[in-house]
Amino acid sequence: MPEHEEPRTRQFCPYCDEEMLAPDGAGCQTCGITVFYCPRCRSPVPRDLKKCPECGAEIKGEAA
Repeated sequence: MPEHEEPRTRQFCPYCDEEMLAPDGAGCQTCGITVFYCPRCRSPVPRDLKKCPECGAEIKGEAA
């Protein structure tokens, strides 16, 4: 194992709270929901929130 490799940050689905096995993916493997990510900190964010619960960044909704 390379010494300079950073440990992977564990991420959890904001809907079912299960660990996301592939956090860079677009969906949760457990509940099948499409997961949205904060543009600033890349944390998974429920789609009904207007601000990221982790860093407070504004979350813009989809264009109508």
